[in-house]
Amino acid sequence: MKLFGSKHGGRFASAGRSKTQPARSASGAAPQPDVSRPVRKHRLTGVQRGAILLLASVVILAGTVVAVYRDFVKPQAVKQPTLPTISDDTDLDGEDVFIPPTTIEIETQIDEETGEEVELEVEVPASHKEGFYNILICGTDDDGGRTDTIMIARLDTNDHTVALMSVPRDTLISGNYSVPKINSIYGAGGQGKEGMEALKTKLAQLLGFEVDGYVLVKLDVFIELVDLVDGVEFDVPMRMYYSDPTQDLYIDLQPGLQTLNGEQAMGLVRFRKGYATQDIMRTQVQQQFLQALAKKYLSMTTLTKLPELANLFFDNVITDMTVGNMVYYGQELLKCDFDDMFTYTLEGEAVMVNGASCYAIYQNKTLEVVNEYFNPYDVEITAANVSIRTPESVYAGTSSTTNSSSTDTTVDSSTDETGGTDSEDTAGDVSSDTSPDDEQDPAVTDPDESTELPSDPLDPLAPSSDETLWP
Repeated sequence: MKLFGSKHGGRFASAGRSKTQPARSASGAAPQPDVSRPVRKHRLTGVQRGAILLLASVVILAGTVVAVYRDFVKPQAVKQPTLPTISDDTDLDGEDVFIPPTTIEIETQIDEETGEEVELEVEVPASHKEGFYNILICGTDDDGGRTDTIMIARLDTNDHTVALMSVPRDTLISGNYSVPKINSIYGAGGQGKEGMEALKTKLAQLLGFEVDGYVLVKLDVFIELVDLVDGVEFDVPMRMYYSDPTQDLYIDLQPGLQTLNGEQAMGLVRFRKGYATQDIMRTQVQQQFLQALAKKYLSMTTLTKLPELANLFFDNVITDMTVGNMVYYGQELLKCDFDDMFTYTLEGEAVMVNGASCYAIYQNKTLEVVNEYFNPYDVEITAANVSIRTPESVYAGTSSTTNSSSTDTTVDSSTDETGGTDSEDTAGDVSSDTSPDDEQDPAVTDPDESTELPSDPLDPLAPSSDETLWP
């Protein structure tokens, strides 16, 4: 008789089973799991909870920043041109109004007599191109009443190219001014924002297009802008020396590549006496330096100066742009090649008007450059859209070759509408040595449209004597 059954049974039976297989009951059914034992829950640690909250906050903040950026950082809304009404042909001062270029569209209308649809040709204003912006940049003189520096910077965000055009401060304009120079418009318009709006209007009449925004920088702020980036490396084209205690102006620069601080840079952009073409050559040097300054500000090494730049900018600059507008233009400029920037100074010649030496620009050459580099519209700007007092119109005693309605006067005067006089270095002549005997031959007219532009209008060694009309 076996007391313990088979050799696999008895008290050793359970010992041979896998620990993972519970013993079966006498009936052979599998045992039920023990539900009486509590299940241990896994709880997040304090560090884990903090990390999740931080991640959620970052996601929410990022979404908010993207939304704000999308609504805040954007270009100015471009102004689509409109045609003046019949009553707008001239303003209260007898000056011209801006007439934008137009195009012809076919418009379907209902004939009042027959009630039938008819197609008519309708003249409509041109459209402003997308991603194309012209910004007016000005700098004032010592007393802040005149804009001695007038430039238009063009940014095309489609191909990320930039161009810069200088308007000489003595450029002859139409209108009832004792000294009809472009740099007197700002003061005559009341200075500040009103003065800049007046200057925008006059430039539109002169060039055939409206700028999209403006920036006016005070003279003394220019020094701080240069010093903020620890100076700008620049190749001074010639020996520059000038002293004028009455203006507290002292310029002493040696030629050659060097780093200019704010005071030296101010002397560079104001110097003109040593140039054969004086104010014209000065505008070209200003273009070169502005190009170098922009490259310095847009470099990665100066991005840390942005807070200081912002404070300096908003305390001393007059503009119609928002912070978001400027941030947008800044980020677009970072994508541009400033070494490939096109620069140009309006070409013309010195003429005497009301006893003052002014600068009459060439109409054909101006239209050629404007249409190639600065025209913001989808159609060409023509002579019908500009009011330019050309040299030949002055010699002929007329006010303009285009749509000007004002008349030319010959009464000598040295006082402009602002009540001030034209000092030598605040609103002076194109060349102080110019006299009636030195004027160009009246037979000299605008160069033919086929004349090529200078290969490098900024080259300080380019011809600038009386034997050429290149400024």
